[in-house]
Parts: sequence; structure tokens; C-alpha cells
Amino acid sequence: MKYGALSHEQARFYRDQGYYRLSNVFDAEQTTEIREFIEDEAEKSSGDFDSENPNKKLYGLYDRNPELMKRVIGNQALVGALVSLLGPNVVFVKNRHNHATINNRQGEPAEGMHRDILQPSRGLMTAAVYLQDSTVENGATRVVPGSHNLPYVGVPQANGGGTWMSEHEEYAGLENQAVPVPMREGDVLLFNGILFHGVGHNPSGQTRTSMTLGFRSVDELDAKPDEARQILASGQHIYRGNDR
Repeated sequence: MKYGALSHEQARFYRDQGYYRLSNVFDAEQTTEIREFIEDEAEKSSGDFDSENPNKKLYGLYDRNPELMKRVIGNQALVGALVSLLGPNVVFVKNRHNHATINNRQGEPAEGMHRDILQPSRGLMTAAVYLQDSTVENGATRVVPGSHNLPYVGVPQANGGGTWMSEHEEYAGLENQAVPVPMREGDVLLFNGILFHGVGHNPSGQTRTSMTLGFRSVDELDAKPDEARQILASGQHIYRGNDR
């Protein structure tokens, strides 16, 4: 089996449940390098953050350090899993996610359940890269298993994201079915862009730094791929449209 590739059973779990946990994708030296890069960039951008919000989100990671980010999205354990789930030709998207979060939600409730995309018109796989341990005590990501199979409802949000579960009575009673997914430093959580998920409550007083990346299969019906907004992670751009 190719390094990082998932077995049939592992891929089936992802497709059924909508998420999959990859262990030990990045070692301590790599997570330290990435975390220090994020902390340095956050310091430079400190004036852009909302002083009332304990969380800091740093966008545009790829353009801030292309050399480092090429190594991140080219990690063979990560790429092996992506190819298993998305096919041989995969792109990293710069215009969705591509951000880091320094999370310190002490005293705030858990984030509500939401989707990253409204509908699977162009599928998105979210990859959350944990640069520090993510535990139940410090607000581990929560997911509603299998919720990527729920109907598509609602309207696009102002920031381009998906819908919030609490806004739609069709989903009544499902938000409390969310389960936490604790992760260790260096782990990666892959999940379907239409899986409902959210950040947990963090009463610990400790920060938790993570990086969120987006991937999708190459669109084989796109004759002119937008290479300014997508970077090949595996394979090549292919076009298989029937224009005759």
C-alpha cells in the first residue's frame, strides 16, 4: 500500500461518517515550525484582530509563506489519504479556509454546528491540522457523524460559508448529537465540507492553535482551471469535457 493511503475500510468509514482522523502526520519539529510561523504572522497582524474576540484567525497562509505551505500540502501521509478519498488529481484551494486559528474561548459556550459549504456543487474536504493537543477540556472540534447525508437547506451566509444547523427546524434535535474528536499535536482531521461541525467549549484558559486547509478533486470538466486560486497537491489538471 502506498505511504499514507487509506484502506478500503478506512475510506468507507470516511464516506459513511463524513470524517476521518489521521494520526502523526506532522512531527514535533514540523508543528513547531508551523506554529512559530503563525505566531509571527499573528504578531505582525495584531492590529487587524477584534480586541473583543479571544480567538485570532489568520487568513491567506499560503501567500504569507509559499515555501512552507508547499511542504505542508505536499506531506506524503496527508497526500496519500487525500488521493485515497478524492482520486489521483487533487488541488489545495486558496479561496476557502487557508487560515490558522489561535483559539482561547475561555468562558464562552461551544460554537454552533455549521457546514463549510452550502451544497456539493464543487466538493470540499476540510483538513484541520492540529499544532497543539486538542482535548475535550480545551475545546476539541465536535462533529455530527453522518450529517453530510442530511438534506441541503438554507441560504448562503454573508461570509460565503455554509448553513448553521440551529437556523433550520429541519435539523431540530440533531445539534446535541455532536461528539468531540480529541486530536494530538501533529494529527489531521479530514471531514466532508457539508458535515456539520463546530469548535467545542474551552474553559481551560489554554490556547489551542490549529490550521485549516481545503482540498478538492481536480474538476475534469473545467477547461480553464483558475491556477491563481488552486495549487496542485497531487497529479495534474485534466480536462475530459465533450465539446464536440
